[in-house]
Order: sequence, then C-alpha cells, then structure tokens
Amino acid sequence: MVIQLNCVGRARPADLEAVLPALAEAAQAVALDHSRLAAVLDWVQYRRNFRAPVMVRPFGREPGGDGAGGRSGGPLAEIAIDVRRAREIPYDVLVRDIVDRLSKALGLIPDVHECVHLEDWVRPGKSVAWSFNRSYWRHLAAWDETFGRDYAAALPGGVSDGTNPDFWAERIETFMQTLDRLEQWSELPDEIHVLELGVGNGQQSQVWLEQFTRACAARGRDYLERVRYLIADYSPHVLARARERLAPYGELVDSMELDFRNPVHGLSHLRGRVLFAHTCNLYDNLPTDELMRVGDRAYEPLVRASITPAEIAELARVHGVAQDEIVPAVQRVLRHGPECFGEIAAGVRFWSDVWDAVHLEEIYDEIPAPGAMRVAPSIELHLDELLDELPEWTRVHASTVAVESFAQTLALLHGEGVLVAQDIFVTDIGQYAAFRGPGKVEGSIVNWVNGRVFQRVGERAGFRVRVEPFGHREGSNTVVLEARPRDAFSRFERARVLSARA
Repeated sequence: MVIQLNCVGRARPADLEAVLPALAEAAQAVALDHSRLAAVLDWVQYRRNFRAPVMVRPFGREPGGDGAGGRSGGPLAEIAIDVRRAREIPYDVLVRDIVDRLSKALGLIPDVHECVHLEDWVRPGKSVAWSFNRSYWRHLAAWDETFGRDYAAALPGGVSDGTNPDFWAERIETFMQTLDRLEQWSELPDEIHVLELGVGNGQQSQVWLEQFTRACAARGRDYLERVRYLIADYSPHVLARARERLAPYGELVDSMELDFRNPVHGLSHLRGRVLFAHTCNLYDNLPTDELMRVGDRAYEPLVRASITPAEIAELARVHGVAQDEIVPAVQRVLRHGPECFGEIAAGVRFWSDVWDAVHLEEIYDEIPAPGAMRVAPSIELHLDELLDELPEWTRVHASTVAVESFAQTLALLHGEGVLVAQDIFVTDIGQYAAFRGPGKVEGSIVNWVNGRVFQRVGERAGFRVRVEPFGHREGSNTVVLEARPRDAFSRFERARVLSARA
C-alpha cells in the first residue's frame, strides 16, 4: 500500500498515533491485494468542505470490478482520510468506518445506507456544486440581507490582498513607465483601457484609481482623464455596490455583467486594446477538472454531489419539506432563486443548510488518450504534457475553466499591455503534497489554481508569464502572476535596467 502523508507540516505526530494503526488494521480486515491500494492522509484546512473524514475512491465505475477501468493489475482504490477530523474519532469507530467504506466502494458488501444523489458521476468542473456557486453570486444580495453580513467578511482573515495600496503603488509606477514610453513614441492611444475582472465590493478599483491619480499628479500627466476603467463581474449585486463606491470617478468608470468562463464573448470590442488588466481571487472561484498519474496510466476524478440520509431527514425536519421533495426543492432554488421557496429569507436558509450538507463522492476514471485532450479549447496544450512532470500518485488541478478565461483575457491585451492576477496559485508541483481544495466559503467555492498550467498556456500564446509571492502581507497565501506579450516583456526589461542604472 502506498501511503502519502499530505498532512505533514500541519498534523503533530500525536495526531497520527491512532490514525495509522487504524488504517493498518482496517486494511488487514479486508481481503484485497494491498499492493493495489493507496492511502492519502490529508489535513483539510477548510472547516466547511466537501469531504467526509474518511473517503474511499475506487478506480473504475463498477463496484467489484478489476479497477483501472477494467484493465488487469491497475490500482483498486484510494483511501482518503482527513487527519484533522479523524483524530477525534474513537479508534474502533475509525477502523469500522474505513472497513465499511472500502468494502462498500469495491462492492464487497451492499451499501444499505446509500446517499441521496444530486447528480450522476461527472467531471468536477461540471458538478452541480458549481451551480450552487454561480447561483450564490447571482443572489448575493439575498444572502447578505438574510444573514446580515457582508460576504467579504467570510474571506480568510477578513482581508483581501487586492486592496493593498503599497502593492498597487508599485505596479502603477511600472505602468506609468509604459505609458510614458508609448507617449514618447507617439503610440499611446487616446483612450487608456483598464479592465478589472471580479470587482468584489469595489474597494480594489478604488485603491487602483487612487494610486493612479497620485502617480499622474506626481508626474504631471493627463493620463487619468484618458482612462476608461471597466469593471466586470458575474454578480449584479457586486457590480451595483462597486458602482456606488466608484461614483466619484464619474464617466471614467463603466461596468458590465460578464461570464468569466468566456470573457471574449462580452469584451470582443476590447480585443488588442487593454493596456492594464487585473484580477484578484477570480480564478480560484472557477470550475476545474483534475488529473493524476499512476504508473503509466492517467486518471481523472469524477464526482457526485450527495447528501446523507441523516442530513436529508434533518433538512426535512427543520424546513418543513418532505424528504422526497428535498432534491426537487434544491433544483428549483438553484434555477429560480430563493424566492421560489415562498419567502426569500426562508429560501436562503434552506439553501445554506443544503450547501453545508452537500459532499462530493469520488471515483477515478482512466483517461485513455490524454494526448488527444486539450487543457483549454483555445490553446494547443494537451493533458499528456501536464502528466509528464507528475510524480507517482500526484493529483493536480487542470484549472480548466480558469485557464480558458486567462487565455481569452490575454487576447484582449494591447501589444504593450499587462495582466496582473492575484490568486492562490500553486507554483510548484511539490505543493500538491498538501490539501489544495476545494473548500466552501459562505455559499461559494474556493479552490487553488495550478500556476504551472497558466505559465505554459501563456507561453504558448506568446506571453512571458512570471509568478512571485505577494510581498506586502506576512503569512499571505496570495501569489502574483504577471503576463506581458513576449516582445513587450523584452522592451520592459530593457527599460527597467536602464532606469535602474540611471
């Protein structure tokens, strides 16, 4: 059995004193080829998440099959344990839970307490979990009003690195150098297009504009009056709040509802015209698929959103909905909003409790021809290129939708433009030796993003992409990604060196 200690650095040795022996005892109790089993011991840092303390992920869709999609000798199952919660489970209960889940997942015994499923097996990016996420942003005003708090309060630490004035002063100083250079060459457009994707409450836009105003005043430039600052977001409530905050900037600021999965569709008029684009914590909120390599085989997890029978019974009791009507009620709320529940606040509370109860069952499905599958539709990058660098039993994000969004945004940039993205990027494959999501934040999803894929996609598209830690707050998980057209990057680097020498 392969055992991965992905909890190292968070769990104490004492936390494993019962978990490891329980795993060994459970494995001995099940008559299986242990060489075809794996165990991953995670530390799930998100207190609200989609995981049970103990999960078993079989390889193949059919219980009792040979694993690996029917190919002989492939892996049978992966046992996933969240040490943070499992350490609190009594030893005998933990052993029994592992044995039961392993036996049921592989069809050795029937599952007489099968969960209620909200969907069939699908790739993670197609899961109904993302329907919850999209609906949350569409109906954010109802959530904020029902619970009497700003959604931003749910951010880890209650702070966004996207509003740090020192960070933006530094980036805008570099941007000013680009504008000055274009002006000197008589190539600066009459309109300076700035694009912000995912605007939060508008504070990030405000800080950017404040720092840009100061920089223009310090240099005696008229660039501010030439700026056309476009804020784009999926949530009408978020846009309304941001417009209110930015009212002092008047006609310099415009807004647009936008599907981040396909930004070019709404922004085609800006193709090749955006001089500065930026995002903060956008990509970690977009659907993603995942992949893993075992030996010479490639696998992807499939998920199924489910609710346990006990939680179905509790939802029925608390909200006065018949148990067999829970799933149809969820579907109506996601499709039409919480008002279809009769009273908006009651609908939001039902929705919130369902969201807390939803977990994702998982199986592994073999990818028969990874070389034939693109990571993103508009980029010639295939899954086999990502798999080549994966160590054994390493599972990573493909960041499917986020990468496509990123690639389309690059197409909007001016030849001297720049995209600055702040997010929780994974910058090294070794970082996947720890739990990287997804987690639940309020009514939405947060997931880490595979920065290595972003770099590959950007380079294929003719951009130089660099990533660096966010250096303006101690302990921040934020990573800053900057993308420039490759030719512009070379000119930018030469100008930076000359400026430093001067």
